[in-house]
Amino acid sequence: METIDAAGYGYGELVLTAPVEFRGTIEHAMPYFHLNGEMTAELELVCARCLTSFRQSFTVSVDEAFTNREEARSEDDEVSFFTGDELDITPALLKALFLEIPMHPLCQSDCRGLCPGCGTDLNKSDCVCKHDDVDWRLEKLKTLFTAMNDDEEV
Repeated sequence: METIDAAGYGYGELVLTAPVEFRGTIEHAMPYFHLNGEMTAELELVCARCLTSFRQSFTVSVDEAFTNREEARSEDDEVSFFTGDELDITPALLKALFLEIPMHPLCQSDCRGLCPGCGTDLNKSDCVCKHDDVDWRLEKLKTLFTAMNDDEEV
């Protein structure tokens, strides 16, 4: 397990809260190196509904190809290029982790979010706002239902 400075690799939005663990192999099949394995990491995310910070664990499969040979480099290939004799797999791990983050992370699947009127976190308490706002496109329908109910009561 190793602690990674994600911001140092251009992934400042990844807030790692625990060391990253990777188990896998690197195989050399000329002119490529194939990295294959599984990574576990824990991130601090912000809920898209209530804006609360929370931690979430991820288990991510990593499958990446590298080469340090210029002649094997191609724009069409999904191959990462590195120079020298040392291969830093950290960018590949961070990229795989970044791609696993949900577009709208939720602190819990039934998160109620924030009240659009007063901003109260509805997971913690109910608000006192009056919520009878009707979409202007449905206002006529509300009037029709009210008239129908008035007719039935007579």
